[in-house]
Amino acid sequence: MKSHAQVVVIGGGCVGSGVLYGLAKAGLTDTLLIERNTLASGSSRLAGGFIPSYVRANTSSRIINRSIDIYRGLEGETGLSVGWHNCGQMRIARQRGRWDEYLSYMDSAPAIGAKARLISAEEVMELCPLYESPDGILGALLHPDDG
Repeated sequence: MKSHAQVVVIGGGCVGSGVLYGLAKAGLTDTLLIERNTLASGSSRLAGGFIPSYVRANTSSRIINRSIDIYRGLEGETGLSVGWHNCGQMRIARQRGRWDEYLSYMDSAPAIGAKARLISAEEVMELCPLYESPDGILGALLHPDDG
């Protein structure tokens, strides 16, 4: 094991691994990643591999959007599949307060780079035919880039 490094990253979850990836892409080679067990054995294992872009914080949104860009390009860059699946995400509103939240979110979505859009109850039915009826569905917030 190395006795010193120019940069030491503690935690091999999605953030720590992403930081180390960015440093390597920038040409830094004298680095070390320390993880208590195996990669992603901490809280990252609870994330289920889903990258949702529904946030209102500019910094978090930038991190998420950059992560999506990285995952989309990794297979082409490395020749190895990382299992990226661009499935999108649909958040269904059944209560007026939730629908109002999604309406409010749409004011900031373009500024944070989210390609979100609001869809009707009928569009929810088209995208998710498991719903038997649009009754009670006010609409939904659709994020096509989530994966």
